[in-house]
Amino acid sequence: MSDLLDFTGKVVLVTGSSRGIGAEMIKVFGKRGAHCVVNYVADGQGQNKTDAVNVAKELNDPLVIECDVTQPEQVESMMMEIGDKRGGLDILVNNSGIISDRTIKKMPTEEFESVVRVNLTGTFTVTQKAAAILRNGGRIVNLSSVSGQMGLFGQANYSSSKAAII
Repeated sequence: MSDLLDFTGKVVLVTGSSRGIGAEMIKVFGKRGAHCVVNYVADGQGQNKTDAVNVAKELNDPLVIECDVTQPEQVESMMMEIGDKRGGLDILVNNSGIISDRTIKKMPTEEFESVVRVNLTGTFTVTQKAAAILRNGGRIVNLSSVSGQMGLFGQANYSSSKAAII
């Protein structure tokens, strides 16, 4: 029986893999033989890039790609780079997500929409653009949250976006 956790030679992209769950996932894929793509979104302080580079130091020959999942042109460019440098994609993990807790009474529409744009629309956009380079037998994993099953106070935007993924 083959080792189901052997990812030798597989190309794996985990969005939002500069820290948190995404960083831990990409490191495990790397330890199990995958060619890893570390993705981060630019921030004003450059912390996400620093974090992504630090994650990449624990991997063998990773790609580190800045890409905002809410920007289709950036996502398409990321997929082209993966295709050009790695020949395609075997596993996509849609992990990117943000949270912004506030009651509906106090939540501006833009704040609601920004969470949905990253968590839901970003997942759609990345999946759509990845289809062009996803190899036969490839896998897509979409991360959600228990908040998508049972909403929490002050998380109308987050819970809605995660419920839609489920």
